[in-house]
Amino acid sequence: MADEVTTTTADDLVLAAGLLEQNIIGALRPNNHGPAATKQRNIASLPTKALDFPKTPLISAAGLTEGTDMANTAFSTTKATITVGETGVMITLTDLLRMSDIVGDEYYAMELAKACLAKLTVDICALSSGFTNSVGPASGSPLLETHWLDAIATLEAANVPNPYVAIIGTTQKKNTIADIGTTITPAASTGATARQELNDLAAIRPDGVLGPLFDFPIYVTTAVPTANAGADVVGMLVSRERAIGLVRKWDVRVGLERDESLRGLEVVVTMAYGVGEIDDTSGVGILSDA
Repeated sequence: MADEVTTTTADDLVLAAGLLEQNIIGALRPNNHGPAATKQRNIASLPTKALDFPKTPLISAAGLTEGTDMANTAFSTTKATITVGETGVMITLTDLLRMSDIVGDEYYAMELAKACLAKLTVDICALSSGFTNSVGPASGSPLLETHWLDAIATLEAANVPNPYVAIIGTTQKKNTIADIGTTITPAASTGATARQELNDLAAIRPDGVLGPLFDFPIYVTTAVPTANAGADVVGMLVSRERAIGLVRKWDVRVGLERDESLRGLEVVVTMAYGVGEIDDTSGVGILSDA
């Protein structure tokens, strides 16, 4: 035989397809920073779909009188229970598409997995509005450095331990940098400009993280919930090991099911997790202009 069409003789066509695949623009999704603010536990190997987080009561010691018997102090624990639920998404790829497109099944599965992870971050961020304690300016006003100090002071006043983690919205990041920039002056620093000082503090970054301005990570995402008819957003400052729990039964799982009568392949991606507030005192909502 001779004159077969091979990857060598049709190299231009193979290269064109490869370049097309490289040019695919991915979907715009929020930064998936939510899990960074949680106390995480995995129950994949346990015969349950819920997990308890016992909480120790706050008891106080008192002075004693010599020769006087001591009385018992009540010691009653409480608990927060987080129950796992399923999250998922499915698409069906027709045979004609699968034999014609320039990407494989893995591409579609990867995009569905990203959607599940984005949903996880949205669910975690939604808990910010549930904390009893909240700081921030009047509705529609910008987040300033003083409000950060209020949030820190609220946790410290309740003896909430580090490490702290914050999750805020994009406008909250912008307003924080703008306000702190007004407090950094050559007379109070190294003689550099305010913007240079902010860069030294890693405040101006493109990766969805605001530098450790207050010695804890500040994550930025559009997944933070809105409030007051969209005029504001609600971020949060939390104690990572106390405020919010994330319980996983399974992480991203991909399943494929053939639908012969449709001549197609169902791509099913699921996660099984639960998120919830563990200790209300260990978190502070941060409400400010959206």
